[in-house]
Amino acid sequence: MELLQLRYFLTAAEYQHMTKAAEHLQIAQPALSQAIHRLEHELGVSLFDRKSRSIELNESGRLLQKRLTPIMRALDRIPGELRAGQDVANHTIHLKILAASTLVTNCIIAYRALHPDVNFQLYQSDTNEDFDLCVTAIRSDVPCELEDYSVMLEEELYLAVPAKSQYGGRDSINLSETGNDGYICLAGSRPIRKICNSYFAEADFVPNVIFESDTTESVRNLIAAGLGIGFWPKYSWGDMSTKHVVLLPIKDQVCRRSIILIQSPRGKQHPILGDFCNFFDGKCEVAVMFFVC
Repeated sequence: MELLQLRYFLTAAEYQHMTKAAEHLQIAQPALSQAIHRLEHELGVSLFDRKSRSIELNESGRLLQKRLTPIMRALDRIPGELRAGQDVANHTIHLKILAASTLVTNCIIAYRALHPDVNFQLYQSDTNEDFDLCVTAIRSDVPCELEDYSVMLEEELYLAVPAKSQYGGRDSINLSETGNDGYICLAGSRPIRKICNSYFAEADFVPNVIFESDTTESVRNLIAAGLGIGFWPKYSWGDMSTKHVVLLPIKDQVCRRSIILIQSPRGKQHPILGDFCNFFDGKCEVAVMFFVC
């Protein structure tokens, strides 16, 4: 059975008149009759009772019509569903966020306000490779092994200390002075944690990590509560926004990171990803201007 034969049959079944069905299909009436005869031969049953000038579905014909109608309707919907699915895919950005989550989230909210038809699928697992764009961080002063990436933002890493701690009145600090202090950090798999661990190694001590958290808000609140000290990026985590914490520049080490964007091969072909990257770049510039001002 061929799909065209089945469509011809359903049209003939609808009109129950070969000439009218052929006119609707815009084919010759003999061609339609031959197609129906071939279908009957393949099925081994007749589908119509022939009369002088008309045809009428018999029991086999009615059964075939009943079975074919929902199938053909489903087939007819497939092109539209495929186009709709492609449209959704073209307007969905798969975004892996490993750094600057606060900045990226604010950027997504602002972008969606301008482009409500764009959707985002967010991932925070370093092992997930199903992404169009990855936002991560590297040390600014160390050569990067990656070949294809763009730097969106460079920022200092300060040491956040409780205002009432022994360091609260200082203008700067050396990491080696904090070897006995309790540190509050993000989880160990985050790029910033790996960067900070490299600073500890350069300062020649292993930090006493007393709290680990998945959110920057928890890090800020725990430090503000006087429970420990920790790193705080200048721009991407937002303003510290509390008088209970002091941000100290770190002496004798270059504590600076770059927020970078990595596009996957699939992402490079994404029709709207470039626009979002440009928008994100602009948001980074605004963040820097806000803090400078």
